[in-house]
Amino acid sequence: MRSKTLALAAALAAGVVVVSPVSASAASYSPEAACAKDSGRGGWTHVKDNKRPLKAGGSTWGHVYLMWNRGLQKNCVAVIKTAYAGTPTFTQAVLKFKDGAEYRDPGTLTAKKYKYYATAIGYGKGKCAKFEGYTTDTRVDFTLATGKRTAWGNCG
Repeated sequence: MRSKTLALAAALAAGVVVVSPVSASAASYSPEAACAKDSGRGGWTHVKDNKRPLKAGGSTWGHVYLMWNRGLQKNCVAVIKTAYAGTPTFTQAVLKFKDGAEYRDPGTLTAKKYKYYATAIGYGKGKCAKFEGYTTDTRVDFTLATGKRTAWGNCG
């Protein structure tokens, strides 16, 4: 009986070790870190009304954020996955400005798969912004999770 208990404990411990690296990797991607990595510069901050959940039905698969970098005078939209983090899935960040400028990463949703996040960065000084994020379950049925702010905001 003791050997079965030890085997079960070892199996559970092994499961924790296997799961842990994915969780640690996903947790290391904050919107600040994603924007800094893709822009090559730190200094990204949260702006007012900057976060929306990525929803598929009643489930939340991550969040989409609007960030600002004063030094670069740029906005960054970061889509941070929580569902399927570590698994390459179609994921897209979209940044839109009231003057018609638009930035997407990737250009179309099905152009590239990302493991943890996608970002879109664009010059935003004095421009009103909207933002959107998408991710899919590419393993089975291509369920789409979306999050967006449909009102113009952060106009300074």
